[in-house]
Amino acid sequence: MFPDTIKMKILFVNSDIFLTEPVGLLYLSAVLKRNHYDTSLTALRKESFREKLDTYNPDVIAYSAMSPEARLFINADAIAKKWIADSNKRVLRIMGGPHPTYFPEVLEEMGLDAIGIGECDTAILEMVRRFEADESLDGIPNVVTPTHPYGDVEKELIHGLDELPFIDRDIYYNAMPLYRHLGLKGFMTGRGCPYNCSYCQNHAFKAMFKKSGRLLRRRTVGNVIAEMKHVIENYPPVKLIKISDDTFAHKVDDWLVEFLDEYKKEIGVPFYCLMRSNTLSENMARRLKEAGCISICMAVESGNEKIRNDILKRGLTDEQVINSFAYARKYGMKTYGNTLLAIPGTTFEDDFNSFLFTRKLKMTAPSFGIFNPYKKTELTDFAEKMGLLDDKFDSSHQFGHLSALNSYTDKEKIMQLRLAYLAPLFCALPAIFIPLLRLFLQLPLTMLYKFVGTTYMVLKTGLFVFPGIYPMNPVVISHLFVQSLRFFIPSKSFNELEEEPQA
Repeated sequence: MFPDTIKMKILFVNSDIFLTEPVGLLYLSAVLKRNHYDTSLTALRKESFREKLDTYNPDVIAYSAMSPEARLFINADAIAKKWIADSNKRVLRIMGGPHPTYFPEVLEEMGLDAIGIGECDTAILEMVRRFEADESLDGIPNVVTPTHPYGDVEKELIHGLDELPFIDRDIYYNAMPLYRHLGLKGFMTGRGCPYNCSYCQNHAFKAMFKKSGRLLRRRTVGNVIAEMKHVIENYPPVKLIKISDDTFAHKVDDWLVEFLDEYKKEIGVPFYCLMRSNTLSENMARRLKEAGCISICMAVESGNEKIRNDILKRGLTDEQVINSFAYARKYGMKTYGNTLLAIPGTTFEDDFNSFLFTRKLKMTAPSFGIFNPYKKTELTDFAEKMGLLDDKFDSSHQFGHLSALNSYTDKEKIMQLRLAYLAPLFCALPAIFIPLLRLFLQLPLTMLYKFVGTTYMVLKTGLFVFPGIYPMNPVVISHLFVQSLRFFIPSKSFNELEEEPQA
């Protein structure tokens, strides 16, 4: 057992830190801090991992990983194991996040002490407490260990969301002090997603936790409003609030009516939220706008209704999609959303038709991305069954990479990439320019298109979707602009661990 005079230190390790808070991780830190543990956050692409280990000297190393970044964490863990050996100290190495949730075999692959699956707000506290007391980690809900296999683990969801502390924004700003100047602050009002989009792992999550109670859970209105007031008072500036729920509102119910009324009365800050075309009725759009919503995100994914529903399982008609964006325009809300290219079972002409459909929606900032075959999703399984993926396909693609499918020619793949870069700009141009786009897709100017398209999207989102969030400081603005560019197009694969991380 650690002596009482020693305060245990927990180092959270993320792949990167972008412009919005990693809410799930910050909840874990808040739970630990409330119980008098010390926490810190590092991003593998922001600073030297070895130097962070030397300076912080953690007792627990807690990785938070997504599957495309798996190799990055394997490389980082090699550094951690050498540091532990050199330090000759007792250190707990654990991992949480989507990757261990869906790929629990990472426990054995990396030789970790434990992994957390699903929601680990209570699990991480119990893991740290038991480690501190030199007790076994076996039997903790949502925790897999070498001696307590996945099949024996009790799986639970957090239902008393109000009992959790407000997220720990301090470790976020300590890791990236520059972001303290940003006027955008994120909040979660609930957890869970009821939909089954085939490109998402949510269907696997629902199956995993089907015996754990209600998947959709809400914080009380008073609890959410209290956190927002706390942040406005203690973490200025707050120019725009981002409601980060996968889908903020599913229907106009008592909770939403109460929340929008209290938000307008008690908060009064413009807000942005994620919605779905089937939930944004005209009544919903009007109520959101009246409460202060100035921008929303709604994904299109495909301009072909059959592809959107039969392959992507979105459950959205063309009429619903068209009407939802029309309602947003009618009530003066800016719109942002993604359209997916290179969908398994489709052609390049389907991609171009998706661009034409998206263009008709008159979206403020339309983005386009190429399908990434994340393993253990229904869409990737579909692609594999159709023979569209090689046996050893790489699922570590990021935005700005060619399609992994073998159903397209090399020429079509590069044209898809060029379309992803240029489509946002050409959505805003008159129809007379569409033939020019087809010509541009044939020209070997991909890097130019990347620069033009990325800059255009950063300016569009920054000026219209998230207006007023940047401080009037040219040095800070330039740094934040670079970070925004990296959000849309990472400069290197997330699987590369640089010796000298980017500034």
